[in-house]
Amino acid sequence: MKGIGLVFAGGGGKGAYEIGVWKYLHEIGLDQYVRSVSGTSVGALNAALFVGSSYEIAEDLWLNIEPKKILSPKEIKPEDVVKFFATAGISLTGPMGRISSLVLSETAMGAEAIARLLLTRIRSDYMFSRNGLIELIHDGINFPLLQNSDVLCFATCLRCPSLNVERFKLNELDADGIIKILLASSAIPVVFLNEEFEGHKYCDGGVPIVGDNIPIDPIYETGVEHIFVVHLSRDSIIDKDKYPNSTIIEIVPSIDLGNALTGTLDFTPDGSAKRIEQGYADAKRTLQPMVDMLMLNAESQMILKVAQKKMEEFEVKKAKLVRAGNEIKAEMQKDGFNNLFNELMKEK
Repeated sequence: MKGIGLVFAGGGGKGAYEIGVWKYLHEIGLDQYVRSVSGTSVGALNAALFVGSSYEIAEDLWLNIEPKKILSPKEIKPEDVVKFFATAGISLTGPMGRISSLVLSETAMGAEAIARLLLTRIRSDYMFSRNGLIELIHDGINFPLLQNSDVLCFATCLRCPSLNVERFKLNELDADGIIKILLASSAIPVVFLNEEFEGHKYCDGGVPIVGDNIPIDPIYETGVEHIFVVHLSRDSIIDKDKYPNSTIIEIVPSIDLGNALTGTLDFTPDGSAKRIEQGYADAKRTLQPMVDMLMLNAESQMILKVAQKKMEEFEVKKAKLVRAGNEIKAEMQKDGFNNLFNELMKEK
């Protein structure tokens, strides 16, 4: 399959950056060549918007987003907070207790063990509601448009408690299924409730170590020629050797998009506007040389076609002239023969 594949990474409020990248693609017309889109967490939401909406609607949603819609707190009890930190391996008995607990967790348990602990110890307890996100999905996505689109749309989730990464083609799901998978892909453990779909529980597909926050695989498997990967972190690493048959172009934030509090959980209009602007600028900086080359090639092809057309027109005119010349010559020869015949007849 020729064309472009688009990969949106996960990262909460940082996802507005991806809308800025989309803005540039839309401005130069490259978005019409996108054949497949994949995303994790907020990237899955943006992927669904890309296929089942328009840039204008997506931008409007992000510019008018409200923290209380995305992070709608349920009634949090003191024991909920204690449970949250305990699950993360953090003691609340004092500074030394916190430090020693963190050190112990990192050295004795390891990052993967911590991730497994977070995902398996608390499977139903959560600190925020999803009502706001459900409303946003309903407002932004045209489900029939997504379902009937020729552009393939994938979302990545993590099945709990097995921690297996699973991909879902949203085009093949009904509206309820699309909503459930988008909620599941962004269900940060402990913060949000795990989502149940077809008898299994799923959570955020971008959980470190065990998840896949940059879901290139489903896009690569569609056979697209070029893959644009939109990062939300400056230190993400891609093993391009895994994808030998596609050209991977990475769009990386030129300025850090923020940490968990100043970036991931920043669902404010001002934060979104700033990140959309940065995404646009970084996409232009990264893609402009390629666009210029494509434009140059297109211009060269156009000049070549014009020259070829002129040559064809010249050959047609030349053929007409040759044919006309031959006809005149034949006529002259005929007239000359007739004149000679008449002269001979007179002599007789």
